[in-house]
Formats: sequence, C-alpha cells, structure tokens
Amino acid sequence: MPNVMEGVRLLEVADWGFVPSAAAVLGDWGADVVKIEHPLRGDPIRGLVAFGKGAGGTARSFFVEHLGRNKRSIGLDLRTKEGYDVLLKLVEGADIFLTNHLPGVRQRLHIEVEDLRKVNPNLIYAKGHGHGQRGPDATRGGFDGLSFWARCGVADRLTPEGKEPLGSRPAFGDSISGMFVAGGIAGALFHRQRTGEALEVDVSLMGAATWVMAPDIVAAMMYGADLPRSTGSGANAMRNALVAQYQCADGRYLSLMMLQEPRYWPIFCKAIGREDLMQDERFSADDVRINHVPELVEVLKEIFKQRTRSEWSEMLNASTCIWGPVQKPSEVPNDPQVIANGYIMDVEREGEDTVRVASSPVQFNSEFMRARRPAPELGAHTEEVLLEVGYDWDDITRLRQAKAI
Repeated sequence: MPNVMEGVRLLEVADWGFVPSAAAVLGDWGADVVKIEHPLRGDPIRGLVAFGKGAGGTARSFFVEHLGRNKRSIGLDLRTKEGYDVLLKLVEGADIFLTNHLPGVRQRLHIEVEDLRKVNPNLIYAKGHGHGQRGPDATRGGFDGLSFWARCGVADRLTPEGKEPLGSRPAFGDSISGMFVAGGIAGALFHRQRTGEALEVDVSLMGAATWVMAPDIVAAMMYGADLPRSTGSGANAMRNALVAQYQCADGRYLSLMMLQEPRYWPIFCKAIGREDLMQDERFSADDVRINHVPELVEVLKEIFKQRTRSEWSEMLNASTCIWGPVQKPSEVPNDPQVIANGYIMDVEREGEDTVRVASSPVQFNSEFMRARRPAPELGAHTEEVLLEVGYDWDDITRLRQAKAI
C-alpha cells in the first residue's frame, strides 16, 4: 500500500477515542505517530472496562488494539521541567501536534499553539474537543455519547416515539469525528506544501454530529418541524415498502433499500416470485401503491416469514434489487464483501496471536491497508524515540531520576 504520509511525524498528546482515532488513521496512511502518555497512568482508555475488556479469553483491550496500531508510545510527564523540555525537542522535528486537552489544561501544560510554534513555526496544530472552541461550553468536557450522540439529535431520531433515548455504541461518534480530523490534517499538510503556511485544525464532536445529522437539521430549519423518527421498519416514514427491514423464517432480518420504488417494484416482485402482487388493485399502480404502504408492509412481512434469510439471499442476489442482511458485529468480519475488500486487517504480535482490527476506510491504488506495528504497551518506545532525537543513555538515566519519563 502507498504510504502517503511517509516521512510525516505526528505527536499525539490525547486520551480516549476521538482524537487518537484520527492519529490511528494517519498511522495507517504511513505517518510516524508518537503517542505521548503519562509515564504511570497512561491514556485512561487503557483501563476502561465498561464494555467488557478481557471477555472472550483475552486480557487485551479492544480499544487499545484498535486505536493504538501503527503508533509508538513514550511515557512523558509534561508537568516536569525535564519532561516539557523533551516535548519541545520532539516538537522541533514534528510536522503535526494533535491534542484533545481542554484550554485550561493546554495553558497549564504550555502546549498551546503559540507555545509550540516558538520552537517550530511550521508545526500544524490540530485539536479535537466536545463542543467547539467558542461559546459557553467551549471549556466543558465532552464525550461522543453526549456531545455527538445526545446533543445533536442522533439519539432522538433513532429512538422510537415514547421510548427512553437510546444509548450510543462504544466510540460511535469518536470514529466518525476522527476521520474529519484526519482529513483536516491532510488538507493542512497540502496547504503548507503549497504556501508554506502552517494552519491550525479544529474539529469538535458537536460539529461533526451536526454534519452527520445535516439532513434532519436542515429539514427542521426549512420546514419548521422535525422529520419522523426511525420506526421499526422505516417503511411508513419513507412511504415506501421497499425501504424496510423484514424478518425471515429463521428469525434473522434483511434490509431492503430501493429508494426508486416505481423502478424496482416489478423487479422485486419477480425476484421474490410474487408477480401476482402487481395485479393487486392496491399495489398495481405507483400512485395508488403509495397510499397503501402499511398494508403492503404487512403483506411483505408474511411473505418473508416463509423462507430463511439464506434462501431469500439466493433469490434476491439473482436480481438487481438493492438489499442486504441485517448483521451482528460478530458476523461482519465474515461478510464476503468485507473479506474481498480488506476491511479487516491483521496485526501481528511477535510471539503472540494475531490481533484483528478494523481498517480505516480509505484505500490508495485499490490496495489494502497494512498494519506496520501493533498497539504499544505504555511507554514501550520511550528510549527508542529519545535516542532518535539526540538524547544519549546518560540523558535518559537523568530523565528517569527526575521522573520525567
């Protein structure tokens, strides 16, 4: 795979999932990512057990393995003078500084853009946070389950009427928002190459969610009302029985997604062996069928319950219908399309079992992403990185004695 970021060095001073996910993407693209962590505590996501770390017979954290690939970890206490001096030495040779710390912390640690550009005027400074860099909540902490999922309409529109709001999936908004940070950094690198100007890059979870939810938000502003919430099948909200999920005889679901219903109606009827539906007076004409969507949904529910999902798959695959199975996460790695396109990649660990993680989605020259290194243990590359930037072993001993590393 072309390492389009080869030769680019990125310093990550960030915790949790959002901003580190951006560094993981850039690492996939070939950047040399050095993750700076507190030498004793590390990134708090290393200790997160809320989602079942250690389940399935492994002591490894799926968060750490997924977010930490293609990175090197250095344990560095930025609160010490010696540790801060090391940071400045690293900044001198860096292209990008990436952080998610709030303004107060950045100021106390002296890692604001003006602090770091004193030693490297060409540094691209990128930050990600919960609620934007201005406004009353600019200094308030935020996580994707709040700033992305809850505050910007995602939970509300996905929750059926009358039910309590749905909680988010692990790092759902983080992964989406991190791609925006990675894209912004790529744009800033291109701009610097063309003009010589180093930019600041800023992305918030709220800003990302506002973009993701733009159809709902723009519609609400334009029409003065919210679009309908997601329903059990989605068909009635779309007034289209071919945009819905249907349960099969084995209890599994499939999803139809034929937005051009008049075009696909005859194709669909033929595919499922029910061309008689086109003769039903309720469903025969396009302008009539749209007024009988609830009835058609009930008819199709009964039809799909007559065969298993694998049987329907064979029939639908023989047509041009747009459809797919509703799959569990455990099924995704075995999806033929996922396998064929390399959307899961193997990360080799010396002397240990291979770890499988999700590849970042951008491919270059149609080549699969390849992991160059596994997620590091806390501080695993401290000496290696320090030696690269000019420290010797006596310096490293001194830094240890000062508890800077």
